[in-house]
Amino acid sequence: MEKESKKIPQKEGLKIRHYIMNLIYRHPEESVMIPSSKELAKMFGVARSTVTLELKALVAEHYLEGKRGVGTFTRHLNFVPLCGKMPPLIGLLAGDGKYFYYPHQVWSVLAHCGLELTRNGMNIRSVNLGGVENGDLEEELCSQYLSGLIWLDTNPSRFPTIRALEQKGIPVTAQIASQGQSAEKDIDACLFDLFSAGIQTGRILLREQKHSLFFLFENEMTREILDGIRCAYQEAGKELTIQSFFWDQPDVFQNVEKLLRENSPDALYVHGEHLGTARKILQNLEPTYQPLLIAEAHAVHETDFHGILLEFPFEETGVVMARQMIRRLTGNASRDRIVLKICVKEV
Repeated sequence: MEKESKKIPQKEGLKIRHYIMNLIYRHPEESVMIPSSKELAKMFGVARSTVTLELKALVAEHYLEGKRGVGTFTRHLNFVPLCGKMPPLIGLLAGDGKYFYYPHQVWSVLAHCGLELTRNGMNIRSVNLGGVENGDLEEELCSQYLSGLIWLDTNPSRFPTIRALEQKGIPVTAQIASQGQSAEKDIDACLFDLFSAGIQTGRILLREQKHSLFFLFENEMTREILDGIRCAYQEAGKELTIQSFFWDQPDVFQNVEKLLRENSPDALYVHGEHLGTARKILQNLEPTYQPLLIAEAHAVHETDFHGILLEFPFEETGVVMARQMIRRLTGNASRDRIVLKICVKEV
């Protein structure tokens, strides 16, 4: 039977690796002696055996070299400095850092944010996290040794983590979904004007003389769109019957199909990638029944779509957040709240 190979505990090993990589990154043209394995184990609260295994791996990868009788030193050949120093290192984080895949809206912002940062001489790192509690996330983010962090699709429960990072000198620019969250004036944020988009949508529905709406699905973000639609009808002194659905309802699509048969609303809002499922449901109903569809443009993949489209400026969002981070790092901007408009149109 083969002897089982020793493995490095992933999270503990990353603490050591990130520390060493940061030393190399911050000292790109000089060799720096690192602390002993005993000292590193004490610094990071990990087993000495874990430190030893990670250091051996870094030596094998040519990031470290040992000098007999002296110690272990960083090797700077793997990073190429610009004008004698490395550029700022910016982390790109989506949600809680546990995305299994990136949907279009997240990847679009990430991609254009990264392109704008690198065009302006910054280096970027995609950040993944393992923790759940704010304290754990804060520790993990601090161990990334970032110059700044751009945090997309940020949950308001993570605002304490953002504040803690700011206090430690790590500027954070966050993309938040809801204008209701923008009351947090100390958070440097970029967000969409969802309420105004709802008002524009409502005015189109009024012009088309629509009186009933099925809204799939309501959440913290889409609720502001729905509030805007309601506001447009209230301003016009008109009634709009609304049936709202939530994603976590049991058998939600079966329930939607049942109620569509029974009520036949004349307008249907569908959030995100659920549009395809909603259109399949409509195909099962009477051919003459064709409610006005309201959808987000990034979810429309067919050329025969007719209805109201909400075009979110994802590309612009990535560029705007990157530029805000650059301004903050150069001292030319303080924390701000940047609100971007959504284009609403009939097609």
